Amino acid sequence: MNVPDLSQLPYRHPPMTRGVDPKRMNWLWRLICELGSIDANEVMASLHAAGVPVDLRRVRSWTVNDRDASFFPMTLAEMERNVRTVLALRLAQAEAARNAADAPPDAAPADVDADATAAPAAEAGVDAAVPAADPDAEAVPLEW
Repeated sequence: MNVPDLSQLPYRHPPMTRGVDPKRMNWLWRLICELGSIDANEVMASLHAAGVPVDLRRVRSWTVNDRDASFFPMTLAEMERNVRTVLALRLAQAEAARNAADAPPDAAPADVDADATAAPAAEAGVDAAVPAADPDAEAVPLEW
């Protein structure tokens, strides 16, 4: 069987299978959430960390079917902001975890208070005492 070398053939755009309304991007947001394993709690935590006031009901409304009563349309700007804030939060958490892993084991004895153990995470801009998915989490300063 003759298999063509696909890297040598010219690229072609796939056909548009739907009209795109930049004020109703929920379908694309659902795909991004599935691909990136992003859940509503993580989105809400990242938006709160970026200083965006939002509740869990609104975040969930972006991923339901447009025929659902709780559906709320998401704009292209909201989708971009959400992607950027989730990415920034994940990067901040990864950096805090690396900093914690790089700390010498004898630097944090078992009887050290919570403020001392949260220092590496605080330097990275992450409050280690508050889980990212906690809806009451304090804001984490993020740059995006």
